[in-house]
Amino acid sequence: MMSDLEVDSVRASSELALVRRLALAALEALERERQRIDGLNIYPVPDGDTGMNLVLTVRALVEELDASEPVEQAVFRRDFARALLMRARGTSGVILSQIVRGAVEAAPVSGPIDGRALATMLERSRDAAYSAVAKPAEGTILTLMRELADEARGRRRKTLPLDEHLDALVERGEAALERTREQSPTLNEAGVVDAGAAGLLVCLLAIARAVTGAPVVTPAPALRLVSS
Repeated sequence: MMSDLEVDSVRASSELALVRRLALAALEALERERQRIDGLNIYPVPDGDTGMNLVLTVRALVEELDASEPVEQAVFRRDFARALLMRARGTSGVILSQIVRGAVEAAPVSGPIDGRALATMLERSRDAAYSAVAKPAEGTILTLMRELADEARGRRRKTLPLDEHLDALVERGEAALERTREQSPTLNEAGVVDAGAAGLLVCLLAIARAVTGAPVVTPAPALRLVSS
């Protein structure tokens, strides 16, 4: 019979493998869509680097996971979150790092992720994302994160497979992304959606499809909105 420490080590190893698999899916999707995301980047300044910053941040996440060794879950979550924040690039990267931190810290210690657990994880992600910005603005990645958390909370009592919960989040996210045009005068004038929000949705779609083992669609629905 394994000791409590050995059981915790096995759980941490399993968690590490899962997070790495989902992070790789998000990274691959972002790398494919980087130029499209960069092309949307006009707010808060038109420096065209949101896509690259998100790619570099998620790449750093994968590198940290590759360098990690199975340890106690609490230690892994703490050290992982700290390392990711230190290596995040740009405002969008910092916010994404906090979204990931919130989700990892709130993830169940054991057992599957059900509707309630998913809602808790996304609410923690939302709070962490907002805390990373001194003056939150509508029509940004923060707006999308808030809507995703609201959707998850509204569905938390539904007994459904994780992939169905994630599909509903993608659908809500696509609608929320489209609304960013109207929520920001700058985006409305340019006729584009928010770059950071588009990047987050690309990650969510990749993760949702990775959970089911399906290939990621290119271009992501989030970025088909660019030309609409």
